Amino acid sequence: MFKKIFLLYIFNCCILNLSSQTLNVKVIDSITGLPISYSNIYFSNNTGLITDNSGNFELIKSQLSKNDSMHVSMIGYNKKSFFLNDFNDSVIKLVQAPIKLLDVVLTNKKLSTEEIISNVTKNLENNYERGFTENKIYLSRKSNSITEKFIIDKFKSTVPEINKNLIDSLLANLTKENNSGLETLAYYYRNFEDEVQKIKIIKSRETYNKEGEVLESINKKMEEAFKNALKADSYFKIKSGIFGGDLDVEGLEEIDSTNVESVKKFEEKEIKEKDDFANNQVRAINRLYNSLFFEKDSYLNFILKPHKYIFSEPKIDVLGNDLVYIINATPKGKGKYSGKLYINTEDFALVRIDFKNIKPVYNLKLLGIFVNIYLRDGKMILSKYGNKKYSLSYSKINFGRRVGFDRPIKLIEKNKNVKGRRKQNEISFRMDIVSDEKSTTEIQVFESIKISKEKFESLKNKNEVMPEYLEEFKTNFWEEF
Repeated sequence: MFKKIFLLYIFNCCILNLSSQTLNVKVIDSITGLPISYSNIYFSNNTGLITDNSGNFELIKSQLSKNDSMHVSMIGYNKKSFFLNDFNDSVIKLVQAPIKLLDVVLTNKKLSTEEIISNVTKNLENNYERGFTENKIYLSRKSNSITEKFIIDKFKSTVPEINKNLIDSLLANLTKENNSGLETLAYYYRNFEDEVQKIKIIKSRETYNKEGEVLESINKKMEEAFKNALKADSYFKIKSGIFGGDLDVEGLEEIDSTNVESVKKFEEKEIKEKDDFANNQVRAINRLYNSLFFEKDSYLNFILKPHKYIFSEPKIDVLGNDLVYIINATPKGKGKYSGKLYINTEDFALVRIDFKNIKPVYNLKLLGIFVNIYLRDGKMILSKYGNKKYSLSYSKINFGRRVGFDRPIKLIEKNKNVKGRRKQNEISFRMDIVSDEKSTTEIQVFESIKISKEKFESLKNKNEVMPEYLEEFKTNFWEEF
């Protein structure tokens, strides 16, 4: 009996010891009690991580030495440090740090707003990197989509399995709100001479929405119905009034591992998916870089087209360790964006822009379709890197739009081996859908170095990485970096 009790005691001690090696910790504001998102956690062994959106992180003591120390920091707060051997808390409270301004010595040379803007323009070539660059970046895109309306009526179908009951089931199980997130770490190669850019993706992750499993099940049923009803060389022709197009129905052919052509086709599709993902990432990054104020087609044209704005009188303040002029810009006439410009007093480099739209960015309403882009605001920060010129170091842009579609739709089966429409399948219905999507795109540039044109041209634009799908973002996903 004593032996059993002793063994049970040893077992419990082992379990307690193992569980004590991992701690779920939350970082909060000491005054408000609110979580501090994306605060920095770093250790004396030169490793680290960041908290998630809710201020949480996982501390795995077994991966660290007992003699290591842990430091927690965030801009606007006093840093806190702990010895890991003594740390067993589940909450860390950071105290807000008072903002201290340095003493500023002003000369008797006072510049007007017009003179400052003129100096920014004159120094564009000297201040900003316009050559080929290699940029190590972290790209994050988080979105929230709400379906305000989704109605399908006047439904007719010659495919028995695709009927009104299936459509009603689809609509009943449709998730009204969806949240998604995608994060990517990559090397982005910028070419300012033309639109060709390159990327080498290191790692990526995407949230997995479990609510979509019901829809996935219904989609599989529809796919099976298409397989049963259509010939292998069939496709659907889509018609919606004056609109039209072809719809290739995937999955009509199963992959046969003994068929060389079939396997080759599958491999080509897999390569295309990876390339498409990489190209989508490049496009997202390009949109940010192409919005830089010195790009000719940028909507942030405060400097290139100053005649379109009314500028405030300059104020002088401290940004980081630099003295800056702060000038507010308000658009004239039909202009859509206002901005706050931070301009370095030494070299007249525009180092930060905060902007927001004060009018709708885009409105379209035509033939039952409408698009309303009602939100685009954010900030852009430029910093000096090793080449002593300024490049994009951080950007965050919030975007919001409502879209609607209210039109009749016909899906008509076409087949190269069957002439005419007789005995061909047809599905028709009217769709009325309205959705509202908000997204936040964020980029952090860790390093930016100048490279030669020859090196840029020699880079192979081939991607082997796809995002890992997760139910939620784990804080230790990036620990190897």
